[in-house]
Formats: sequence, C-alpha cells, structure tokens
Amino acid sequence: MAQDRLRLLADGRVLVQLKRVWADGTSHLLFEPLEFLEKLAALTPRPRINLILYHGILAPHARWRSRIVPGLDTQPLDRGQSPEGGRASADDPTGRPPHTRHWRWADLLRRAFEMDVLACPVCGNRMRLLATLEDPRVVEQILTHLGRPSKPVRADPAHPPPTSANLFADTLA
Repeated sequence: MAQDRLRLLADGRVLVQLKRVWADGTSHLLFEPLEFLEKLAALTPRPRINLILYHGILAPHARWRSRIVPGLDTQPLDRGQSPEGGRASADDPTGRPPHTRHWRWADLLRRAFEMDVLACPVCGNRMRLLATLEDPRVVEQILTHLGRPSKPVRADPAHPPPTSANLFADTLA
C-alpha cells in the first residue's frame, strides 16, 4: 500500500484512498486506528513463507525443470566434495549440501530440541553414523555381549502389550 494514499485525520481515524473507484462508487475507506492495524496484520504474510509460487515447467517437481533451471548438479566438483554434493571438510561437520530440502535426523534433533546427539559424551568430538541396525537378532547379540538387557522389561507381566490377536479377541467378547 502506497503511503501517499494514506491520511491520518484530525480525529485519529485513517483514510485510505483506493487506486480505482469501485463499481459501487466507493473511492475511500475510513478506519479506526486499531481496525486499520487489524486489516494490515491480515495482509502480512507469515514468516518464512514463499511469496512466489511457480507452476508448469518451473514448478519444484516438474519433470523437465532440471533442463531449464540450473541446479547443484551443474556445478563442477571441487576437492573435498563428495559426489552427492556434500562437503567432507572439517568446517562443515554435517556434510549436508547447503541447499538441500531434506534434513538429517541429527540436525533435526539439534534444531528442535537443542540436543546434539552426535557429540561424543566422553571427549566432545563429533561422532559419525556408521550404520543402523534393524535386525532384532543382531541387536540382541550386541546387547547380550555388552551385558545390557536384550528383552524389553515389562512393568507388569500380567498385562502384556496388546497384539492384533488380543485386540480381535477383545472385540468379539
């Protein structure tokens, strides 16, 4: 809204001159100060929201977008950069490319909870994720070797966790 179309009247109300006269002949709008601020607040976009939306071939997931919009894949690799676009140097411990849409789980935890899960509790250096173990037999062997309980500890053995068979039996009863 252009400032030259706004006027503060002597009684404190705000007069807004419209760009064009409306069909019903309205050329000005008159607001109380608080009402005017309310209207402005409704027009103000939320922080960090995209104000430009692209459609067609310029849309973010368009099939041919990479042919017309230069991206990270068009830049040559320099020393210390991995083929995925991440940097493997000491200054960037995350190794994440600067313009990626996806966050690593450790970065999300650090951002959301201010908890650095990759900080070594002994020396404070950065740890690296080597693998994720999902096979229950392998996890059980490792925990047994470390002297940790490998089976879940139940608070009350008389009430086991529900299974699909238990849930189905409860609905029939």
